[in-house]
Amino acid sequence: MECSFPVINMEKLQGGERDKGMELLRDACENWGFFELLNHGISPELMDEVERLTKEHYRKCREQKFKEFASKALENGSKSEVTDMDWESTFFLRHLPVSNMSELPDMGDDYRI
Repeated sequence: MECSFPVINMEKLQGGERDKGMELLRDACENWGFFELLNHGISPELMDEVERLTKEHYRKCREQKFKEFASKALENGSKSEVTDMDWESTFFLRHLPVSNMSELPDMGDDYRI
């Protein structure tokens, strides 16, 4: 049995294929917890810039804190060094319905625009 990564085409969420598209979205949320969006209208340049700013912020402000946190968490278990860290999983930004940007005072001005 082959399981494929869920991919949601935003164009399918409108028109005659809406019900099928919404079912795929529901299934991805319930059974996977993540998915890839196609045809969402966000430019690749903007996504690249957000990734660049996020990685820069992580390196400058969060990386050492995360390593210290992970080391403490591992003290009761494995003594191995933490080397595999994702930039995406270290902080969460929310804009809607209410922004949490004020909770991240070390976030640079370029990121807030």
